[in-house]
Amino acid sequence: MNKISIKRSVIPVIFLLFFVSYLLIYTFVHNSDLGQHAGFAQQMLSGEMPVPGNFLFYWLVNLFSFFSGKAFLTKISLCFLIAIASTFRFFLSQKIVLKSFNNTFRSEHTYWVSVLIGLSLMFVFAIPLPGYFVNGFFYIGNFVPNVWHNSTTIFLFPFAIILFYLSYMQLITLSLRRNIWISILIILNVFIKPSYLFVFVCVYPFFLLYKYKLNKEFWLGIGPVLFGIFLVVLEYCMIFQNANLHNKEMSAVIFKPFVSYTYYSHLWQLPLSLIFSLLFPISYVIMRFPKLKRDLLFWFTFLSFIVALLIYFLIAESGPRATHGNFYWQIVICTWLCFFITVIALLKDIESMGLTMKNRFLLSLYSVHVLIGVVYFARLFIVKSYS
Repeated sequence: MNKISIKRSVIPVIFLLFFVSYLLIYTFVHNSDLGQHAGFAQQMLSGEMPVPGNFLFYWLVNLFSFFSGKAFLTKISLCFLIAIASTFRFFLSQKIVLKSFNNTFRSEHTYWVSVLIGLSLMFVFAIPLPGYFVNGFFYIGNFVPNVWHNSTTIFLFPFAIILFYLSYMQLITLSLRRNIWISILIILNVFIKPSYLFVFVCVYPFFLLYKYKLNKEFWLGIGPVLFGIFLVVLEYCMIFQNANLHNKEMSAVIFKPFVSYTYYSHLWQLPLSLIFSLLFPISYVIMRFPKLKRDLLFWFTFLSFIVALLIYFLIAESGPRATHGNFYWQIVICTWLCFFITVIALLKDIESMGLTMKNRFLLSLYSVHVLIGVVYFARLFIVKSYS
């Protein structure tokens, strides 16, 4: 097999890895959301459940199961769709990593480095301290950059990444054509799962104002944001109207600081969990802050993460949805973005400075996060729980 054939086989092999993984998680991880979400698709098809605000993923599950409503076909369809989304995320990551290398430095070697980094980003995980020793949890109580058990978040991921990337490009040079793509991505984000959009509509206008003041570019850039806010309000009405129709106790969004976190973890764990969850990005920022303090991408990414945290810490749901943790999911995407932009920055440092002691330390720290992610993935099938 020649080198071109091997390269062409990367995407099919990655897809097969994810497809089989999700089938196994669906089958063996008993508290996974995959089976529940397949059930939602079936209930939506049969009319037992009204069409939810975030209908798009469930509709696609039914489409790819040929609207059969059969459990087996629905299962295959769901796993196929999230495997496609994960493969697409890998593809985006690998291409952006490869593009980050200096043209004069690129070679056959850098292609495989980009594949390795792209794959590592699919497994990178929080270091579960102190939660693992206090509660026995790898996932709950931590701020993870990847999930394997929630199909809507997995499916949303690549579309959130592209929205983030295009909005950042608008902060470099505003383009009306890019505005159209951002509007399309906003629609996809809202109707798959609006989690990342909550962050986007808070952070992106601030950076537009910072970059363009109140000039024409600001008002052109803010148009998709206002459109997104309208869609989120519309979806909110649909979700909670449906929830309240089917439950005796009313559901609502409430301001109740830290209640979602303290359902499963002690509040004293929070600062330590934050540090160990993002130990690699935090360490990089501490070591390279003089270089980063004027970096727009750094501020756009890390302020997005802070807003994601504030949403989770300050806002909760009441009623039957109180313990669902639905205001957590944007943290997963924003944490992943922190790891993503940090590992690219580290690769550029290694390219320009070589494997200095600092770079070796940071690379080792990133490797620990990836190793923990591989252990977590294996643990899913051992304990049959995502917790």
